[in-house]
Amino acid sequence: MGNMIIQKISKANVFAGLAGAFALLAGTASAEITFKDAFSGTKFDRPVFFGSYPGKAQTYVVLEAHQGLALVVSRKDNAWVKDTLASISVNQNNEMGFLGIAFHPDFASNRKFYVSYDPSGNSLFNIVEERVADSSGMKESSTPPRTLIKITDKYSNHNGGTLAFGPKDGYLYFGIGDGGSGGDPDGNGQNTNVLLAKFLRIDVDKKDTGLEYGIPSDNPYAAGGGRGEIYAIGMRNPWKWSFDPLTGDLWAGDVGQDATEEVDLITLGGNYGWKVMEGPSGTNNGKMTLPVYSYPHATGTCIIGGVVFRGDPASKYYGTYFTADYGSKKFWALKKNGTGLATVEALPNTPTNISTFGTDAEGRIYMAGPDNGIIYSLESPDLTPASTGLKVTPKLPDLSGRIFAAMQGGRLADALFNGAESVEIFSTDGQRRDTASRSHPRLSPRIEPGVYLVRPLRGAGRPDLLMVR
Repeated sequence: MGNMIIQKISKANVFAGLAGAFALLAGTASAEITFKDAFSGTKFDRPVFFGSYPGKAQTYVVLEAHQGLALVVSRKDNAWVKDTLASISVNQNNEMGFLGIAFHPDFASNRKFYVSYDPSGNSLFNIVEERVADSSGMKESSTPPRTLIKITDKYSNHNGGTLAFGPKDGYLYFGIGDGGSGGDPDGNGQNTNVLLAKFLRIDVDKKDTGLEYGIPSDNPYAAGGGRGEIYAIGMRNPWKWSFDPLTGDLWAGDVGQDATEEVDLITLGGNYGWKVMEGPSGTNNGKMTLPVYSYPHATGTCIIGGVVFRGDPASKYYGTYFTADYGSKKFWALKKNGTGLATVEALPNTPTNISTFGTDAEGRIYMAGPDNGIIYSLESPDLTPASTGLKVTPKLPDLSGRIFAAMQGGRLADALFNGAESVEIFSTDGQRRDTASRSHPRLSPRIEPGVYLVRPLRGAGRPDLLMVR
């Protein structure tokens, strides 16, 4: 997604105002998680997505599935106000509606965003479109939508629908279910010639011949043997999924059928078994990837994919994946271990039947469900955001001649790690804005042009300054 320029700058007079940027994060004590009404009684109709609005402080996006609305929620005159970014006529049947939204990594300059939905009418389709916000960046412009993907469907369930840009590769990912009914009657799960029951990955900044997008060259079937858009196969209904913003790991909850719910780590070319497997059970020819966590229907009946906590690095939950079951309200914290499975911690039951998770720009975790329309924030000293609990050192280390410049969305130069495996990136006001590692050095799309402090995370190494332009 664009070329990267990193160079050392010989001199810079940017140290004024940076004295408060070099921060050490304080540790936190373990405490039980509670649930807070994040918007003080402001309710939403069947919310299925929550996230921060790019480039706008304390501004959020919520999708109302059956209303067909993408709402921008912000604070005005001491009250929460809803504005409409996009309104789409959608099919309100069963699991259909306005299901996903993702903002282009360069949204600040091109104002492009992407939506997935099931349009109103008697014919059933799963659609992914590119749309454009107006000059304010807060409302859809008059530019006609551009349809990228249109998948014919037979049934109203198992639509998946989540969209997201990969934090490391900048491609658009789309998770879609097997087409519905029960038992995958058309055998879509293992059929690489159809797009249903798959994770798809496309390049929205290119157009290959006959397509409205480009096919990444390393997609499993880019050279043939299946649809080039496919990233992974064998999904039943990946209703909710998300990326770890630091590592790029893709965590997904795949809703089960008769017996088992599962959480998967989705990898390039992976086969997650449906319909020859449900959870870890079934016919595995050695080429199928087992879930990192699964549970029987005696425990719960509908997994809801969650999010990874990347707030305060001192938290015991840093790098932990939170997920819940819609039917039983059970709630878990999962962490990868060396066996390829997940270490599981049971948490207090969710306050309502949860259908979606989300995070804000500082790493706070939110959840919501269709029954009461409340969006909850998770509250605990163990879940403080990145900007909380900072202790400022009295003197900024000598950084003379240690300033680097990078284009937005580029990769950090290896020299910026200075012997550390990973680094934190702080804005000049001391707010922790991002993290990166040697194995995943790409900057997050939320990093805007400016000067940042790069500090080694949990390791040796000296700090540097980063100029993003």
